[in-house]
Amino acid sequence: MSACAAERPAPKSVPTAPAPKPGRLFATTAAGLAVVDLAKGTVTAAYPGAVADGTWSTIHQLKDGRLRSYEAGSGALVADEPVAGVQIKAVSTQVIAVGPLPGPRRRTSITLVGEGGARTVELDGNIEPEAFSGDGLAMYLLDHLPPERPDRYRVRMYDVDAGTVGPLQTRDKTPVPSGAEEEMRGRGRQAVRDSAAGVLYTLYTHQDDHLHTRDLVAGRDQSPGVHAFVHVLNLDQRWAYCLDLPAPFGLGPPEAHTIALDAAAKRLYAFDASTGSVVVASTEDQAIRRSGRLGKQPGGTAYAAAGGRRVYLAVGSRVLVADGETLAPVADWALPGPARGVVLTADELLAGAGDQVIRLDLDTGARLGAFTLPGLQEVRHAERVPG
Repeated sequence: MSACAAERPAPKSVPTAPAPKPGRLFATTAAGLAVVDLAKGTVTAAYPGAVADGTWSTIHQLKDGRLRSYEAGSGALVADEPVAGVQIKAVSTQVIAVGPLPGPRRRTSITLVGEGGARTVELDGNIEPEAFSGDGLAMYLLDHLPPERPDRYRVRMYDVDAGTVGPLQTRDKTPVPSGAEEEMRGRGRQAVRDSAAGVLYTLYTHQDDHLHTRDLVAGRDQSPGVHAFVHVLNLDQRWAYCLDLPAPFGLGPPEAHTIALDAAAKRLYAFDASTGSVVVASTEDQAIRRSGRLGKQPGGTAYAAAGGRRVYLAVGSRVLVADGETLAPVADWALPGPARGVVLTADELLAGAGDQVIRLDLDTGARLGAFTLPGLQEVRHAERVPG
């Protein structure tokens, strides 16, 4: 080379994304509930028709008249029990409820499976188990009315030891009088659980004729016109409360609505993608603290995750990011396909997009990697495991 030849500048180094840390992702797919090795981006197991317990440590599958339970990490079979019933209804770390498919009926057979084996209870009415208390001694039920042609339902409690069904308590732990139980006519859109506090939050939309227990107890007989609310169920203290969401919540499509819990910050978020409305409530007193507006995202199903002083809202092919306290918009990130859920780890956001799971930096939205998950329906939960 000639000494006079111009030297070419050295190529600039391109920063590389950090290697994925060991962990597990749980996602619903066309093949069932899938467990994914996050370090490799590969499915380690898939369980058709299966559900996980509230801690995501055990997976339960009902197949050929047997309830089989698997350790989520190793896939080891830890229990195998013959049961009556065709559908898993509710699970906890203590007990699993199995029952019939939804439909008109005047009496319901529920099989309860726990450490002592399986036993069947017969309950009057059209009953759907929803959740258990942490000790497994209270089973919360949706009681559909009228049982043979249901058009509404109420939440009740079955005392496993006493074998009796009755109303819940109010938030101040007083018994609900006969005839004052609220009856819901809307749609349960989504539920999130605070396992540490023992509280289940369920978002309901389109409640045109709904009247809360607190209104019935107070003798108010006029509907307040609530179109959406969050049903707060304290599983261990056995009380319930309805957190009303302001209009326009509930007026748009149910799938445009979503909720997310930041348990560490004691905050619950609700989002309506059809109008861009977002609110944050305190989980200490079930009161809305602030409301705001993000960009409208019509069409598609909405998902949310919260933590680390931010809330992430995925809908359509976008992830909207807002400040967790002020609700001020922070960022708007593009996805390469329609949103299929979002979950947080300590250091990244995992977003479902079409048949892909995209790893995004929590602060910048920079793409850290991706892997394909055929038949992806929704990313559900992620956790880190020791490397």
